[in-house]
Amino acid sequence: MTPTIFAWRFIRWEADVPLTDDQRAALLTAAQDILQPIALVEGSFDAQGDTLTLRLGHTRFPAAIQRDLALWLCAQGLMETASVALALEGTMYIGQESADDHPAEAIREISDWWNSITPLSGQQAHQHRLHLQTIIKRKQYTSLGGYVSRELRGVEQAGLVCLAFVPLIIEAIWSQHGGLSLRQMTQGLSLNDISRRPREALLAWLNMLIPLLRQSPSAMAATPIDRVIAGIQADCSLPYSQQNLSRSLGLTPAYFCRLFFNKTGQHFSTFLTRTRMEKAQQLLSDGQRRTLAEVSAECGYPNKSYFCQVFKKYTGLTPGEFEQRSK
Repeated sequence: MTPTIFAWRFIRWEADVPLTDDQRAALLTAAQDILQPIALVEGSFDAQGDTLTLRLGHTRFPAAIQRDLALWLCAQGLMETASVALALEGTMYIGQESADDHPAEAIREISDWWNSITPLSGQQAHQHRLHLQTIIKRKQYTSLGGYVSRELRGVEQAGLVCLAFVPLIIEAIWSQHGGLSLRQMTQGLSLNDISRRPREALLAWLNMLIPLLRQSPSAMAATPIDRVIAGIQADCSLPYSQQNLSRSLGLTPAYFCRLFFNKTGQHFSTFLTRTRMEKAQQLLSDGQRRTLAEVSAECGYPNKSYFCQVFKKYTGLTPGEFEQRSK
């Protein structure tokens, strides 16, 4: 029997470096396994083989916010699997929902997408996240439920706000306990229960998190992350990778990624690409005569063809077009 499709959409994962055939196969299998519980999944890579596009037909949850939360959790799980199990780095993008089987192509980075659809305003989300982080930093774990319960009193559409609290809680925990995996934190979270009884299910999940938080070591100081940021900004030509940097700091890749995001508000791959692209634009517009290979190498891309792909995706122009416009 064919399941009911509530909505369609595209999601996309863009690798930071060229992938091998084995890596593509492993990533596609992981994506299908992780997303299959919430949607029918079709996946394919682009001609270059470094961008995975997944076409989803949502088969669970008639309400959009419920589908969005489920997708946020699955997408985070896929990014974690890619960075830890497969040692791959990349950026996740989420598309808009569509009522038919031809989803819209417009996509946003996962953080921007979630901020655009959550029922909480940016200011509200920021304040809640800070309060939750403070409680966790002080190890007042039993106060988490009390804070959330108070904030839900008198709120319009409290059920929707309950769902929006789940990512805030996870992000707040990761800021202080980045070594916890998403699987560990969500073992007691039932998407079925939270869609039927959001307030009760949310508070029950928070109570289940308390023993886990008590047993988990707190986050390390941000100083090593500061050094990483300073090093990238000083010289982005070096072969930086989340895998190698995390290993040098004695962290798991997922833990490193969470500490980095908490410090910068950007994923490591996004920060590195933006830094390199800003450097490339500076080099192409400073009037000095350089070959494309020289510019590519100075920006950390030994493969100039791949550099051109990234530059075009980032600026909408080829390096040559950008250089001509800068004269």
